[in-house]
Amino acid sequence: MYVDYAGKTLSIIDKESGKLKEVQFFVAILGASQYTYAEASMSQQKEDFVRSVENAIRFFEGTPAAIVPDNLKSAVIKSSRFEPTINETLADLAEHYETTILPARAYKPRDKSLVEGAVKILYRRIYASLQQGSCGLDELNSEIWDLLDSHNKRKLTGRPYSRYELFLEDEKQQLRPLPERRFEIRYQSFATVMQNGHVQLSQDKNYYSVPYQYIKKK
Repeated sequence: MYVDYAGKTLSIIDKESGKLKEVQFFVAILGASQYTYAEASMSQQKEDFVRSVENAIRFFEGTPAAIVPDNLKSAVIKSSRFEPTINETLADLAEHYETTILPARAYKPRDKSLVEGAVKILYRRIYASLQQGSCGLDELNSEIWDLLDSHNKRKLTGRPYSRYELFLEDEKQQLRPLPERRFEIRYQSFATVMQNGHVQLSQDKNYYSVPYQYIKKK
């Protein structure tokens, strides 16, 4: 499964401020059938990226043997030709779904040509028809998924079958069964133990006690 973000952002109405807000356009595509998933998300940050990847897996109703992201920071902490460092949360997601992460190699456009081609097609078939700047994120995604369904069920150029039909015939049975439970993001925090023997966890703004031997230590 190849994943990437489109270069052109979308826009929604922010419900709190009433102002226009830019959102990202996430795309995932399966290698054999070109069956495609897309959604708008609030950012390319780690949590939003991992959730979009999981939404794609759930949309395809099965786990691919590998996930190929571009070298964005939400996926790859350190690029390397031989052993890239994968973002820990994405690695946790891969472990939960029993798959592997194979980042696209830098300066190797062929590694991500499928998903970049999908983005170009979706610019024409989805972007052009969206009522941007007039609704919230949920409403925008509802529009996207309606147009995406038409895209996936449209006959491929010069072929008597669609992406969806090819997926059902050749690729769906190759996907691994999904785990019953969705992935839960795990957060990590490093803190110095205070004189009172407590550390503060910024994620939930709570204090936790630790043995006194760890005072002033990380």
